[in-house]
Amino acid sequence: MRRACVSSIVAVCVMLLTGCWDSKEVQSINFITAIGIDYADNQYTTYAQLIDFSSIAKQEGPTPREGSQIWIGKGTGTTLSMAINNLYETSQQQTLWTHVKAIVLSKNALEGRLEDIFNTLLHSGQLRYTPWIYATEQDMSTLLSPSAILNQSAQTIELFEPMRLYRQHSGYEPIRLHQLLDSLREPASVVLLPSVSTKNQTWHNGEETPPLIRMDGFYVVSNGKSQGKVSGAEADGARYVNYDHVYQYPLYVYGKHGSTPDLTLTLHKPKTRIKARKSINGVTFDLFTSVKGTIAEDHDSYRSPRVMEQEAGRQIEAQIRKTFTTTKARKIDSLGLVEHLYRHHPDWWRAEVARRAEPLARIHLGKVEVDVKILNASTYKYGE
Repeated sequence: MRRACVSSIVAVCVMLLTGCWDSKEVQSINFITAIGIDYADNQYTTYAQLIDFSSIAKQEGPTPREGSQIWIGKGTGTTLSMAINNLYETSQQQTLWTHVKAIVLSKNALEGRLEDIFNTLLHSGQLRYTPWIYATEQDMSTLLSPSAILNQSAQTIELFEPMRLYRQHSGYEPIRLHQLLDSLREPASVVLLPSVSTKNQTWHNGEETPPLIRMDGFYVVSNGKSQGKVSGAEADGARYVNYDHVYQYPLYVYGKHGSTPDLTLTLHKPKTRIKARKSINGVTFDLFTSVKGTIAEDHDSYRSPRVMEQEAGRQIEAQIRKTFTTTKARKIDSLGLVEHLYRHHPDWWRAEVARRAEPLARIHLGKVEVDVKILNASTYKYGE
């Protein structure tokens, strides 16, 4: 009787145990790590990047080329949902979007398709709001098949971990998906969406120059579409006015003659105060920028720190003015002055911007005052 009772209790306990009968091994699931979206000829093309799990950790000893560890899927359709479903037809096993770390949009996708794209992507409930987001002019299959240096994991490249490099060299500020989404429905918000490519002329392995991810500019996105791409010297002024964080970035100060800089500073944490004033010609903005720096290279040791600060300030002022002038001519608000007007002077924004065919026509740049403070050079403290 006792034995039968014990057997019954054990049987009941076994029945109540929760099991994982429906679980699957990770190698039985396709985890998408990056997606690319293009739109052309009234048709969406979706690219999905899959990375071999054996490449997640750094390999010891010889390994195959990084490209062989990456698979790129391509689906097409007249809607984004159809393009995604087209990917599933030959994926061989279940495909999940929960591990997406980067989203890349083509230049065409930025032309008024953002609302439609993210309505579709986020309805699945699998995609998080934290992937890094970029734009590109490059072929998407090539962009999503980059190499890594020294056989590092494909998951450690700049596309997936941009902040590590940005803290060392604050060229173009990375943003996450939620930062773009927050501004899509705002009538005047400006987002600087970084542009990426795999153009590499710097690193090589013998005779081979592998494709490596790099940021090469930014697209100014406002009202749900792109105003255009800004890169090179045209983008420099935005770094002081419209970036959230600048950790360190070189400033090359040139003298009156010659193409070699006389002074190189490493700049830290610039801050800009914006003041708008109304006039009969529209709205004029005065900018007051403060920035700290350290001396990285000095070819004229006879100059005082104060002279260096003044020269650096003039250089930064020139960069800000050049960015404003060149991008305004292209009808691009790279400094975010229209957004400042919208948030701080909505009446002026309605009168001077919202009702006009060219929003930047009556936006002008007035004073640009730059205060540079040199903290030190190497291990030596500078004093007045």
